[in-house]
Amino acid sequence: MKRCNLSRLAATLSPIVSVIALALSGLATTTTVLAAQSISVEQVSNYDLRPQAAVKADNVAFAPVTGSYQTTPGSVLTLPNPFENAAVDYQVVDGQAVESGTLIAQLHGPSVEHFFHRVETLQEQYDVAAKQYQSKKKLYQNNAIAADEWQQFLTQYISLNDTLHEINVVLRRVKQTAAQSAQLIATEPGVWRTSSNGQQLGTLTAHARLAIVAEVPIEQAKRISSLNINGQKLRVSQREQTVRNGFVRIWSEPPENINWTIGQRVNVVPQATIENAYLLPASAIATLQDEPVIFSIENATINAEPIELLSLSGEHYFVRSTTPLNIIATHSVAALKVIAEDEGAQ
Repeated sequence: MKRCNLSRLAATLSPIVSVIALALSGLATTTTVLAAQSISVEQVSNYDLRPQAAVKADNVAFAPVTGSYQTTPGSVLTLPNPFENAAVDYQVVDGQAVESGTLIAQLHGPSVEHFFHRVETLQEQYDVAAKQYQSKKKLYQNNAIAADEWQQFLTQYISLNDTLHEINVVLRRVKQTAAQSAQLIATEPGVWRTSSNGQQLGTLTAHARLAIVAEVPIEQAKRISSLNINGQKLRVSQREQTVRNGFVRIWSEPPENINWTIGQRVNVVPQATIENAYLLPASAIATLQDEPVIFSIENATINAEPIELLSLSGEHYFVRSTTPLNIIATHSVAALKVIAEDEGAQ
C-alpha cells in the first residue's frame, strides 16, 4: 500500500476547510445579529417611542392606476347587414345605451324585399329536404341508392341547414314592416356601436360584457382581488397571461348602475386581501441590514420584526409581517436602529 503524501492531502483539504469555516462564521454572525435585534425597554427609557397598536388591514390598497371601461375579450356581438345597398336610418347614436326592444334603425330598399323573399324560398327548400332526409337515409341503409348520391344529398342538406340557421339569427333582430321596409331591434340591453363596414350594421355590447381593465405591476397582479372606482368595489374576474413591460392587464366584473361610456378612463385603486397585513405610520419603519423592519414592544423587550413593504398610502405604509403585530414604536426608530446595529457589531 502506498503511503499518503501528507502535504498533498493538506493542500487538498485546505480549501474545503476554508469554505466550512466561512459558512460557520456567517451562521454565527447571523445568529449574533438576530440576537442583537432585541433591546431592553430600560435602555431607551428616555426616548419618546410613542407606542401604539398596529392597525390590521382587511384590504391593502396599492398605488392608483388609470383604468378604461371596455368590452371584455371576445364579447362583442356583431350584426351583419343582410340588405345590399339598403338605406339605413339609425334611430340611436354611436355609443348610446339601449334597452331590450329599442328600435336601432329603419331599413328601406328593394334588397329588403329580396331578402325576405329569399328567406321564404330557403324555408320551403329546407322543408322539402327535411322530408327527404329520412327516406333517403333508409334507402341508403338498404343499399337502394349509391353512397355518392347519399353523400351529395347530405352535403346539400347540411349547407342548406347552416344557411337557414344564419338567417334565423338575423331574423331575431330584423323585422319586416312593409314590402321594402324593415326594422333593426335590440334583443338585449347594451351599448350600440355603429359600424363603418358596409357588410355590418354595427355591434351591440351587452352591459354584462363591459368591464374595467387596468394595467398593474406583475408583482402585484396575482395578489389583487378587487378594483375600487370612486368607492365602488369590483371583484377581479380575469387576468391576462401576457406581460407587457412588467405590467399585466386585469379585468373587473361588470359594474352596475353606472353611466360610463365605452373607452372612458377612470381612476382605479387596486386592492388585495393579504394575511398579516397592517397599515402603519411611515415613521415606524426602519431598516436593518438593508431590510425593512418595525420595532415591536412586548413586556420589557423591544424586538425588530422583519416586514414586507406593500404600498405607500399618504404618510402610512401597507406592510405584511411574518408574525402578528401588537404594540409598535412609532417614533425614535432611528435611535432604536443605531442601538440594534451597535449591539450587533459588538
